[in-house]
Parts: sequence; C-alpha cells; structure tokens
Amino acid sequence: MISGMITQKLGEMVGGPGIGSAVIRSKRKALTALFPHAVSLEKEGRREIFDAFLHAARASARSGFMWRYIEPFLSALLDEDAPVPPKWAVILASPHIPWWQFENGAQLIQLWAAAASEVEYTDDVDQSIVDTLLQIACWKSPPIPPGMWPWLNRRPNLPPVCSGRYWGTKQAVFQTVRALGDIEILTSYLLLVWSEWDFVMPRGFDEMCASIREDFGGEGMGHHRKDLLQRLDHVLGELERGLEYFRQHKPGLEEDRILFRQGQYGRLKEILLEVDKEAIDMPTSVSVPDRKSFPVS
Repeated sequence: MISGMITQKLGEMVGGPGIGSAVIRSKRKALTALFPHAVSLEKEGRREIFDAFLHAARASARSGFMWRYIEPFLSALLDEDAPVPPKWAVILASPHIPWWQFENGAQLIQLWAAAASEVEYTDDVDQSIVDTLLQIACWKSPPIPPGMWPWLNRRPNLPPVCSGRYWGTKQAVFQTVRALGDIEILTSYLLLVWSEWDFVMPRGFDEMCASIREDFGGEGMGHHRKDLLQRLDHVLGELERGLEYFRQHKPGLEEDRILFRQGQYGRLKEILLEVDKEAIDMPTSVSVPDRKSFPVS
C-alpha cells in the first residue's frame, strides 16, 4: 500500500497540472533519498517506484539531478563483488547522477564502466550509457575509461530531452572524440549529437565544419558521408514540423531556436555535399588515405 501511495505521489508530481521541471528539481533531495528504497524493491521484482523515480528524474530536465550525498550508496551497488541487478539499476539512473561532484568520482566511474560490461544490453541501457558518457566528457574530469567510447557505435535513439546530447556538442567533447583517431566512433558521435531537438554549441559547430572537410574527404569515406547526409536530411525534415510539435517536450522553446538549428544543420549539409562532390570529381589516380587515419586537432 505504501509503495502504491509513493508511486501515485510521484505520478502526480510529474504529470500534475502546472507542475514544471523547476518544481521537480526542488524535490531532488527527497527523491534521491527515495532511490535506495526504489532499488531494494526493484531487486524483489517490484519496479513501480524505481520506474516512477526515473520518470521524475527525466522530467526534471537537469544534468546530475541526484544529490551528491548518494555517493556511498552508489559505491556499494557498483562494487566489483556486488550482484548484477543493482548495477543494472545504477546504469539506468546514471544520466541523472552528478559524477563530477563526487569525492571519488574517478573510481566510481571506473566501477560504472565495469558494470556496463556485466549488465544485459537493452535499448534503455545503451541509451543511458551513451547519455552519461557524453555528460562526463563535457566536464573533462573525472576521466573516462577509453574502453567506453566504442559504446557510441551502438547508436541508440536518444530522447528529446537529453543532457548528454545537449552538452555533448561542446568543443571539448568533440575534440576528445576526434582525438581517439577512430573514424567509426567519430561518425557515430556525430549521428548521435546531431538532432532536431538541440542546436550545436558554437565552438563545437566550427570544429565539426572543419572536421567534415579534413576527416571525411576522399573516396574511401563515401559510406560515412552517406550516413551523415541521411542523418542531416532527417533532422532538417523534422525541423519543418512546426513549433507546437517541439513544445510538447520543450514548452519554452521559441521560433528563433528552430531557425537557428535549421541554419546550423543546413550549413553542415552544404559542407558535406561539397566534400562529397570533390571526392566524386577526384581523379582515380589520386591515392585515398586509410579510412582510420585522419588528422587530429
């Protein structure tokens, strides 16, 4: 009965009339205190409070929604000898965890990365890991285990409100991904962060424009350019759906934000088409660089 009442209250908080993300954020300490109870019930096969918690955390539209004093509990759940089900719960909640505020954040992220290799792969797991990965990269510290970056190649569908995708277009994140020297991961990263739901950070946008010319030229990059062009066509097509469509998920969005996104993604498409044409017109006698060797800024 108590669990049912808690679930009902959380549902009213998220879906109640006049209750916005700011109200939910103001309750974050209480909701974080509820998290251990939600995990314990989830281990017993009762997911209703855990699911309601995740719903509230997503509705808060805040990066690092949970209170930083949850760190000891998370450390215990992610311990190497801990069972897998609680680790799965932390993985799903990971986009809402303030990793960069913890005293032992680097160690906790190592445990999180190890846990990611243990849990069953699902769309929700893939989505949560990629979202979290991009958020952590935005803050530079704690460092990200190198083995986590290939997760981008799973290319999960990210939700309309996604902190990782929003912050993931910062210049520092783009530079980190590009410095890996892996064209597959770079392509996956661009396919993930290019979205009708978010603009590209200005400095990140400038570097993306340069990267298209420097990293995706030549005949050997044709299939990557095709994937990127298809993504841009999709984004630009979605941006034609009108402001009211976007306000379903982002109520405060203004028309000028849509126009700004159209300008950015339209410019990226123009550059890709120019590079593609240059590659087609390139004499066949010109050698094509190895697909995984490209300049790093």
